Amino acid sequence: MEDRLHGPTPVTTDTPPGRVSLLIMAGGQGTRLGGVRKALVRVGGRSILERILDQLGPLVDERLALVQDTDLPPLEGLRLVVDTRAYAGPLPALAHGLPLATGDICILVAGDMPFVSRGAFEHLLELQAREDAAVVVPYIDGHIESMHTVFRRRELLDGLETAQRTGEQRLFKVFEWLGPRLVDEAELRSVDPDLHSLFNVNSPEDLALAEQLAR
Repeated sequence: MEDRLHGPTPVTTDTPPGRVSLLIMAGGQGTRLGGVRKALVRVGGRSILERILDQLGPLVDERLALVQDTDLPPLEGLRLVVDTRAYAGPLPALAHGLPLATGDICILVAGDMPFVSRGAFEHLLELQAREDAAVVVPYIDGHIESMHTVFRRRELLDGLETAQRTGEQRLFKVFEWLGPRLVDEAELRSVDPDLHSLFNVNSPEDLALAEQLAR
């Protein structure tokens, strides 16, 4: 794996206490959107990637995009971490990218979420700090929202290593192993009343709705 800004990067073993990293999963193939890179889809005049950085950038000390290649426009302060195994899935991509993060605490978000909420993630970060939770993640309609998570880097690295050793490919299962602090719908609505932070763009219909919401 390479870091586009700095070339080959060694695995980080020590992390400054209190440092927060943002990891954006931006390597997916938007097949239902004609194969476009979803993080670059424009909603309300800005790319989804720019919208995520605008909201969550102020909460973190570093920003990483986990990608399949370097075919992204340069954005100030954003490191591109390239996984050469194209479209292997979220868990393998995170297993490759997370060792390059330097934060003790990490925010994970999908690159197709145009309305991620700073307020929602401030709440997740506050819960993590107050309850010393390994993972804080929304739990909506019986499902863990894996791509909208705050976690401690060290514990998740251990969980990902176990998953790779045992053949587990589902990221939500790794979160379950770590005893997550689940945020139910009512609690999340207290900081994100319409749950727009969880909205993702997978299809032309989603994109049309996103444009309506952006207006």
